[in-house]
Amino acid sequence: MSKEKIRAKWSTELIEPDLPKDYGKYDVIKALAWYNIMTDSKTCAGYVNSYLKKRKILKVITPQNSIQTAAAVARLIDRDQITDSKNLKWMEDWVSQLSDKVIVPKDPNKKVISVAEATANKLNFFLEGLDNAVDDHIFNSDFKMKFSTEKYLANNNVKYGMLKHIDKWASDFRDEIILSKTDKDLKEGYSNFTTPQKNKIIKFLNTIIEGVGIYGVAIKPERVKKIKSPSKIVSKLKYAKSFPELKLKSEDPQGLIGSKEVWVYNTKTKMVGYYTSLDGMTVTGTTLRGFDFSEQRRLRKPEDQLKLLTDSRKGQWIKKFTSMAKTVKTKGNGRFNDATIILKEFK
Repeated sequence: MSKEKIRAKWSTELIEPDLPKDYGKYDVIKALAWYNIMTDSKTCAGYVNSYLKKRKILKVITPQNSIQTAAAVARLIDRDQITDSKNLKWMEDWVSQLSDKVIVPKDPNKKVISVAEATANKLNFFLEGLDNAVDDHIFNSDFKMKFSTEKYLANNNVKYGMLKHIDKWASDFRDEIILSKTDKDLKEGYSNFTTPQKNKIIKFLNTIIEGVGIYGVAIKPERVKKIKSPSKIVSKLKYAKSFPELKLKSEDPQGLIGSKEVWVYNTKTKMVGYYTSLDGMTVTGTTLRGFDFSEQRRLRKPEDQLKLLTDSRKGQWIKKFTSMAKTVKTKGNGRFNDATIILKEFK
């Protein structure tokens, strides 16, 4: 039988082997055989590295080292299974033949660039490219150069998070040109351009801004909604686990998630009610959500009437409820509290 087949068989039946207190050579061999079958090379390397790290031993594994048996022994030692001096000495001898770990001293003069600095440098590079494109449009093509912002951004693999900064740069630049038509100081600064030329620059910058928007829509990462487990969803739900007076016990609140029909009883108000949904219900905080219809009535004789109800089979609860409860009916709001017994959940 191959290792893969044995591994698949044992993985469902066994956990890591434990040695008896008075273990002998045969017990150790049997445990080593288990590790030989159940562990791959990556796991073995992890066992050895963990052994070395715990003892602050500056040694490294090389491709020339055979680690299968040593990894198993290291793991058994770390799990306090092997404690005899013979095997401990064997492990020490094996470790001693490993290569020494070379520690490269850090260069105190080497400047470490922070993430913020690296991001700022990238952004400046992208903005410089766009600024050059504006200059080429004005000075090298007599305002006739065509420029694809989307292509420029894609070629430079600009990330979505930087687009807002690029959009702000282009918008501020455009607004400054627009203001230079009326503002005295700015008009002097841009006096080398005529009004028609300024309009062409504004049009070019608007093209850049539009291109940034189009590119942003194309690369915007989809927000992956985390899927919560039923236990997490109902973790804040308030309900009564039991009501000994009427021998009632709530069903598991996790069953509310996805239920098409839910029955509840309030031990304080003596109101019994039900909620139905075509698509299945869920819970938010301590409130049942997603129901399409609800109805509740007060029971005059809860002990007798609840027994009649709970003894009914699926599909008969609503019919039995309508016939036995003649009090005023109202709509339920889905709110649960410490007096709410979850009578039944139907999927």
